[in-house]
Formats: sequence, C-alpha cells, structure tokens
Amino acid sequence: MNALGAPDRWLRIAPFMAVTALSFAVAWLPPRVHPTALLLAVFLVAVLLVLVAVVPWPRLPAFLETVPPLGFFGVVLLLNVGADGGPAGYAPLALLPVLWLGLYHGRAATAAGVALMAAVFAVPVVLDADLRHAEWRRGVLVIAVGVLMATAVQSSTARSRAAARGARRERDFNQAILDSTGFLVIVLDAAGRVTAFNRRCEELTGLRAEDVVGRPYHTLGLSTLDGQRLRADFGGLLAASFPNSAERDWTVPGGRRRIAWTNAALAGDDGRVTHVIGTGIDVTEQRRTERLFADVLAAATEQAIIGVDRQGTVTVFNAGAERLLGYRAADVVGTASLARFHAPGEPPVETVFAPARAGDTEARECVYARRDGTRVPVARTVSVIRDESGEATGYLCVARDVTRERRTVEAMRHALDRERDAAARLRELDKVRADLVATVSHELRTLLTSILGNVEVIVDGDAGPVAPPQARLLAAVERNARRLLALIEDLLMLSRIEAGAVKVNARPVQIRAVVAGALEALQAVRARRAVHLDVDLPEDPLFVEGDRAQLERVVINLLDNALKFTPPGGRARLSADLDGEQVRLTIADTGMGIPEAEIDQIFEQFFRSSRSHERQSQGTGLGLAITKTIIERHGGRIWATPARGQGTVVTCLLPHSGHSPTTG
Repeated sequence: MNALGAPDRWLRIAPFMAVTALSFAVAWLPPRVHPTALLLAVFLVAVLLVLVAVVPWPRLPAFLETVPPLGFFGVVLLLNVGADGGPAGYAPLALLPVLWLGLYHGRAATAAGVALMAAVFAVPVVLDADLRHAEWRRGVLVIAVGVLMATAVQSSTARSRAAARGARRERDFNQAILDSTGFLVIVLDAAGRVTAFNRRCEELTGLRAEDVVGRPYHTLGLSTLDGQRLRADFGGLLAASFPNSAERDWTVPGGRRRIAWTNAALAGDDGRVTHVIGTGIDVTEQRRTERLFADVLAAATEQAIIGVDRQGTVTVFNAGAERLLGYRAADVVGTASLARFHAPGEPPVETVFAPARAGDTEARECVYARRDGTRVPVARTVSVIRDESGEATGYLCVARDVTRERRTVEAMRHALDRERDAAARLRELDKVRADLVATVSHELRTLLTSILGNVEVIVDGDAGPVAPPQARLLAAVERNARRLLALIEDLLMLSRIEAGAVKVNARPVQIRAVVAGALEALQAVRARRAVHLDVDLPEDPLFVEGDRAQLERVVINLLDNALKFTPPGGRARLSADLDGEQVRLTIADTGMGIPEAEIDQIFEQFFRSSRSHERQSQGTGLGLAITKTIIERHGGRIWATPARGQGTVVTCLLPHSGHSPTTG
C-alpha cells in the first residue's frame, strides 16, 4: 500500500468530492433525501475530509489508510436510503470507493469494499420488501460491474507497481554502482544536459547531484572550454565518430584538476548520439610528476639516464645520454635496444639486468659505444623499476663518463711510481694532491652553490607550484646539499692551512666583538636547536692578539658542537677571563659528553666519537682539527675535559694584547 502523502491525499479525494457535491446538489430533486440524512451525510463527508487533511498517515499502519474510502460507503448509504418513498438511486456511487480501494490498496481492502457495496444495495431491499425484485437485479448487476472493475484495476495496478519497483531497483542499483566507483562518471543527453552525476563528481566539485541534474553541462562552470566549444564536442555527432578519449581541465574548489576522460556514446535508431557517458580519472598529480621527472631528466646533463622496458627497448633517453652517446632521443626511444650502446666484447644485456633483479644496484664500470664508433668508459648503475604488485616492468641505467677519472687515476699511478724512485718527488706529489683537493672542492662548491640556488627557486614556487610531498623531498635535498657544502668548506680550509695559504693577520681584537660575530652567525642554529646559551664576558674590554675572522671561526665551531650535542632544553655556557698573560676562553655544555678514552683524539682530522656514531649525529670530524690548527697558529693551545656530571668543557688559551685599540 502507498502512504497518503500531502499532495496525494487531495488528488485521491478530489473525484469523491466532485461526485458528492453533485449528489448534494440534486438531493432535493424527487425523490428527495430527507434533511436529517442529508445533514448526516454532509457531516460524515466533513469528518472524512478532516481525517484526510490532519491525520499523519505515513506514521500510522498502512491498513488505516482504508478508513476514508470505507467511510464513504456510509455517505452513499445515507444519500440512498434517506429519501421519502424508497431508495434515492445513489447506490451506484458505491463504485467510486471500490475504484479507490482497487487503485491504492490491496486485494483484501478491495474485497471488503465490494462487500460494503453489496450492503449498500441490500439495505433498501431489506427495509422495503416491495422493492426487492427490482433492486436485487440492479444490485447484482452493479456488484458484478464493481467486481470486474476492481479485478481489472487490481491487476493493472499490480503490474504497474511491479514495473515501478523493478525500475526503481534497477535505478538504485545503477546509482549504487556509480557512487561506489572511484571514477568520475557524468552522463549527458543529446542536448548537453546532465542526467547523472555520481558521488565522486560531487566530492571533487562540491556540487550536489540534485542541483546539477537537468542543467546544461556548459552552465556548471567546470570546464575551461567555452560553451560553444562544449556543444560542438558532441552535438549532432554520429555515435561511430564520437571521440572516445580526451583530457580536460576542471575548475573546482582549490584550483584546476586535470581529468582524463573515456567517453561512450549511446545512439538512437538513426545512429546519432542520444546520450554521452563520460568516465574520468583525476590525473593532476600524475601529470605534475611526469613534468617534474622530465625536468629532472633534462637538467641531468652530466649523467646519461637510459630507461628500458623488460625487453630492453629504450623508453627514456635524457639530454645527458644524447651528449654522451651522440644519438637523439627521437631516434632511439621505442625502437633501439640497450645492446646498441654496448661496445663489442661487453657482457650481454641479460647479464646487466640480473644484478638489478636481485636488488644489487652497485656501480659497475663498462664501455659504451658512441654513434661515431668511438668508445667511452662509464660507471653505470642499473636499477629495476617495479609496478604496484612488485613485478619488474623495466630498468633504469644511470651512467657517467669516467674518462677523466681514469686519466686522473693513471696520472696519479705514474706519479706514485716515479715517487718511489725519488723521495724529493714525494713533496711535489703531496702538493699536487693538495691542489687537486682544493680544485675539486672549489669546483664542487661552485656546483653545489648552483644546485642550492635552483632548489631555492623551486621551493619558493618561482618555477611552478610544488606539492607537499615534493616540498619535503626538496627540503631534504637542500639540507643535505648544505651539509655537503659545509664539508667542502672544511676541506678547502684544511687544504689552505696545509698549503700554508692561511696567514694570521694578528692585531689586537676585543674578545666581545669576536663572540658577537659568532653569535650572529649562529643565530638560526640557536633558534632551531632550543638550547639555552649563557654568555659570561668581563665588563672591562679584553683583547687578544689575533686574526678576528679566524678567531670567530674558532668560536663558531666550538659553539656549534656544544649546541649540536646538547639535547633540546639543555644548557651551554661561553665565558672569557684573563689568565696571567693569556686570555682563557671556555665553552661548556650539558650534552652527551665524550668518553675519557677518546678525549685526546677529538682534535684529529676526521675523528668522530663513538657516541656520535651511536646517536647518528651529523658531522665531518674536521671542525675541531681546523680549530686546533688556528689556535696553535695564534700561539695558543686548546684541550677538552669531561664536565662534572655530563657534557664537555673545551678550553682555549690565546695571547693577551696589552693595549686597547680604538676599533673592535
């Protein structure tokens, strides 16, 4: 049964109201209905109308909805038997509630209505025996018509309800499928109006399906195409010629999203498009990653990067590979095999991929053949590319030209051989080594400075938007590049010191100015490490004889170590005082400390304590060695001792200057 909704109840009662009003209008025609019966009929109609309008039928049991039509039998009975001189002829009105019950209620309610209709005809016959013969025949005829009508209506209604339930189930099933998929699904009719808009579309656009369905697609403000172009995309096309794939930008909250659409067209009998079903995937992040990958490949000009599929066919060939091998990417991608670039006599390609499949990605040296036939030695690393299931889908070969390195190694080997013949050549070779370190460090510093500049441009967004995962990776690149730059700076300083290129421009320098310069340089480090630093300097000016820039480097190195090896919330202390003819500078911390067995080794080059290794603290082991060299070149000395309880105390003694210059 259907619950009586507010609109439905008035639509259902309207025919009865019309017929009842007509009956009341003719109730005074002969044979007239008695006024009392007429008033009772009017009262009963009013009661039924109030029930229909006021009672909350959807919240009541369904069988109670039969009360209004069953009550109408009472109205018919009052009008029929309330006439003077016999029945008034209103008994056929009983067919109306039977029709009502057949349309909107079940078989049991309809059968009850037929029985009440029979009662309406039977009452006058029982009351007046003279009318029995004529009324019986009329009653049987009307009852027969009512039974046939009720049966036909019930059958038709049952079929209609079954078809409606089937259509509703199919619609709900299809909608559930559309809403459960992770794809964007939108359906348009031939006029470009939206007929379906699934939940994934709602989540991406912020629009609701009920607000979108029925509207022309080009009015939704999603596509970056204008309305005329949108209509030209499918209007009037034959289904056979409809474009089955395309990429479009959707303007959604938060910016534009790139959608890859796969389209299907439904055609009518004339072959023209009646509906368009679009299934889309958000490929925004994938396209960004592809562009970033292409930019990285294009920027890696010093390394040859060659990607191949499982069969060894080239799929990626970057600018570095073009420069190294002399081929153009357009000439080899999709057609050439990796074997083309292997010089004769090199192992087969299958043996190259075997270590990568086993997880071995160590660099191996081999020989490539250029396009002009010349050979080039390379250091190559092969890595396997796997899909989501772990299956190998290809390989990535990264190679660099080691010709210069081999020549350098050969030169060093010959130099060492010659050095064995003459001790005098040892100093010269040592100088060559120092120059090489200085040159390489200088070149690396130049390259790293450029890399850091480019990374900062990307992080600042000047080269395009950066996604959060990419920003984290770029931050790691920047952080590690700065660590490498610090290592190179230390190497350069050590090389210059060993070569005697570092001169001490000694003059009176106020210790407060040295400490202030170091604190300014470490301002960012202090804020990041959250270690409380106490600075205790004498009120009277205290001068040392030395080079201010080098002494600031000493204080920076010592304070940086104290802050680095002290956990957040700890304390560090810097103090200075006069000790006879020398100035004593002391830096103490409450950090991890140094084992007593290792305390005398901390000023050696590249030494790192066991506790630094255990806690994986960053460092090169050069800072304290450089600090000791600078102190000793100033005529002073430096040593370290364990602090009471925990931490380390480093003490420096520097020559005291006997006068105070006008500048700090």
